[in-house]
Order: sequence, then C-alpha cells, then structure tokens
Amino acid sequence: MRIAGTGCCLIDSIYMNCSYDSEQFASLWSKKRGDGGMIEGGLVLSEDVERFSGKSFNEIISALSGGRSPDTVNLGGPAIIALVHAAQVLAGQGAEVSFYGALGADDLASEVRRKLSSTSVSPHFYVAQGLPTQTTEVFDDPSQRNGKGERSFITNVGAAGEFRYKDIPDEFYESDIILLGGTALVPNLHTDIHRVLSRAKAAGCITVVGTVYDFINEKAHPDRKWPLGDDSSYQFIDLLVTDQEEALRLSGKNDIMEAAETLISFGVGALIITRGALDILVWSGGTLIEKQELTSFPVSAYIDDLLEKDPSLRKDTTGCGDNFMGGLLVSLVKQLDSGRKQNLELLDLCAWGASSGGFTCMYHGGMFDEHREGEKASRIIPAVEEYKIRSENSS
Repeated sequence: MRIAGTGCCLIDSIYMNCSYDSEQFASLWSKKRGDGGMIEGGLVLSEDVERFSGKSFNEIISALSGGRSPDTVNLGGPAIIALVHAAQVLAGQGAEVSFYGALGADDLASEVRRKLSSTSVSPHFYVAQGLPTQTTEVFDDPSQRNGKGERSFITNVGAAGEFRYKDIPDEFYESDIILLGGTALVPNLHTDIHRVLSRAKAAGCITVVGTVYDFINEKAHPDRKWPLGDDSSYQFIDLLVTDQEEALRLSGKNDIMEAAETLISFGVGALIITRGALDILVWSGGTLIEKQELTSFPVSAYIDDLLEKDPSLRKDTTGCGDNFMGGLLVSLVKQLDSGRKQNLELLDLCAWGASSGGFTCMYHGGMFDEHREGEKASRIIPAVEEYKIRSENSS
C-alpha cells in the first residue's frame, strides 16, 4: 500500500507552562477577526503579529517565553507528522510512505532531514534558495480546557511559500492514498488544491484532506467563508478532517451542526470534525466508508484515565490533531489491506484516530522518537482495543 502526502512540514519550537492570562499574552490576543493578533488554539503569521503589536518577531518571542529557550524543538506540521505516525505504526506491514514539500537551504532543513532519517518516510523536497525552512513557535498553557491544555502558534512560512502544484511530480499520483495536510500553510499549493485533488481522483487515488487554521484567508476576508482551492475541491475529497473552528470558517456558519451539514452539502465523501476534549462529529455518504448519518464518537477514555491516574504522564497537546490524522491513515491502510474496498468501518477509523491523537499528550511535540521499531504501535494498540470495547458496550 502506497501513501503519499504533501502540505505542511516544519520545525516546532515549543514553550511549555505558559500563562495565557499573563500581561504578555493579553497584549497580543486578537481583538477582532483578521486583525493579526494571536488566537487561542489558533495560528497567526509572524509578519502579521509583528504588525499588530508594533514589535519585532524576536521581541515578541522573548516576551512570551520570558526570554528562555524552547523546552522542545521537534519536527512538526499536519502533513509530515501524520505520515511519520503512519510509517511508525505500519512498520513491517508493507506500507510505503512518501512526503513531498519544501525546505530552505539552512540548518533547520538539515534538522528536518535528520529527524526523518530515523523513520521510513521517503522525503522529496523542493529547496527554496534564500528562504528559511518553515518554523512555528508553539506556546502551551496546560491550565486551559479544564486542565487538558491548549496551544497557540506563530508561524513563519518561509520556504513553504514557494511550493506549488507544479512542483508535485507525476509519481505522487501513483499512490493508493494521498494526504493533503495543512495546505493553508503552503499558500500557493492551497490555492490550487482542487487541481491536486482532481488529478488524484482521476488517477484512482483515495483522497484525504486535513485542514489547518487558514490565517491568510481569515486576514484577507474575515467575513467570508474560507476557500479550499475552488468550490470543486470538496467533490474530490473521500475524507475531510477538520477541527471545530476550521469547520465553522470553511462553511461560513456560526453553529457546528450547521457547519457540518454545509460541508456535507459541498460533496465530500465523508467528514470528521474534531473538537478538542469533546466528542468527534462523524458523517459518511457511504461511498468508501460505511454510510452514517451525522453522529458523534468519543475521544479516548483510555488515555484520559491514564493521565488522570498519573498526571506526570501529561506533556503537551502539540500535534494531537496531526497524529489523529495519522491514526486515520493507519486504519485506512489496515482495512484496505484486509480486502475491504468499501464500507470501511467508522468505529475502526475513530478508534485509531482518537487513540493516536490522545497518545500525543504523553510526549512533547508532534513526532514520537521511537527507540525500537513497533514501539509506538505497541503503546497505542491497547487504547485502540479498549476504545472499540467501550464503544460496542455503550451501543
């Protein structure tokens, strides 16, 4: 089974134990949509928060971090982390995983390559000379969301701003499954996402799209729904995965159920909306994944129980959504490898997604550094199995 992905790949610098109630954060929070201020749980571009605050990027980071170095520097990005997760969990099962994206010609690019060299992901990078590798500063406040934590992001797009549809080679479309993850942080690619999706479907690929906060379009047109390429994109998506805020913005609605119904009406094959610690909203039209009216599935109670019994296990929430997506890819591959070509089980998808996303709270950053092949899978499988048992017992 071949999985190819494109979209966001970057270096995360994570600052733990921040306080969103502090004076430093209070002065940088957005006052109205699209003004360039920071967004709790969302993402802002570095040049926009500089303009909003009247301070340089270095001054902003120094103030928010208290002048300290990041607690963790790790590989990040919705596309690459989902693919790394899939490669780690599917190791030894015949899955080929590839990523296509952009890097600068700098030390951070070397760090990205070094991190990926410890995985089986095959990287294919366009190198943008004279531009830095994309980075994100992550500020984690563990007191938010009733103690489950929240993180907010400042991103420098850098080299990713040069990556385009034309930079994706033909071999990308020779895959069984393609992932487009966080393309709003790769703006030229995002503008043409409908072209990638249309070609992928014409080639017979299963298409999975995971969204990210689209600050560029939010800033440009704060009163309009966010575009996803053009409106034809949705009909080429077999599985759309978004979080609650992104679903509201993509649909142009203020109510999450209305947002879900609107996204469904755009023509997606199936839809999953994550909502942090709240239940996951799920729908499927029955084309690839079994038919299901709009309903909810739980987050991982197994992981919640572990963290409640031993709070020292809790690290940060960075990369939870990215690994959730990786869990969905794992389930797709496992089910397709078993001989199923349609009516894929939603319970299995949600079990792998919720367990993979939940496990991310138990280490720093998006990428889990394995000490041996199969280590991550061995720690997630018990959560997957218990998720299914609990769900079946409650139905």
